[in-house]
Amino acid sequence: MQISIEPKPHTLHITSGEAAAEALRHKLPQADIIPFNEAMCEGSACAEIFTNEFYQLRAAAYGVTLQSYLLKSPGGWLNAMLPAYKALNLYFDYDMFCVVNTITLLAFLEQAQYKGQINFYLLEANGGADIIDTWPVKLGIYNECYQQVLVNRQPFDAGKSYFNKGIELYLDYKKEANRITAYIAANSALDKQELLYKLMARFADYGLTDIAAARFIDAHLQKVADK
Repeated sequence: MQISIEPKPHTLHITSGEAAAEALRHKLPQADIIPFNEAMCEGSACAEIFTNEFYQLRAAAYGVTLQSYLLKSPGGWLNAMLPAYKALNLYFDYDMFCVVNTITLLAFLEQAQYKGQINFYLLEANGGADIIDTWPVKLGIYNECYQQVLVNRQPFDAGKSYFNKGIELYLDYKKEANRITAYIAANSALDKQELLYKLMARFADYGLTDIAAARFIDAHLQKVADK
């Protein structure tokens, strides 16, 4: 599907990460574009987004100092500049990693009482800015969704398969025993590097990174060693 983006003034473009942001800059060189540098599937969440408590939890989740985290966080910029934009274009792909980040961003927009137009662009999962679908977003359910799913770790019907599939995967991902740990246990005889590559390929729908895959493997090895 070929979907074009019509450049408009006073529109902020928010991408899933640095790679998508760079690809979008080639398509829209005059646009205001920022990456949503979060990995909300990791660590814990708190009720109020982009607050001091939120920042501290994110830094702890990534194992970095608060100062290092704040250098990349979009929170300060969004809090300060959001009122200047009449419209937002969001660019995320369809894996769990992106779905959870999208829920967090939309929940923040509800908390900030954003009143502008929001369009969502679904990206091909190739690290670029290739659009495969688009739809308008109406705020109203996403803060409740965020509180229920990320804070309370409970199911929530968001009324769209994009969100519901990601929510289902996230709730599995946050369990101590999940699909990933079961696969590791069944394939523990493999070399660690080979197992890491297999995990990333098999669980692409989670958006599993090499760092997260290695963490799961190391946790399994430590569990075996402790027995």
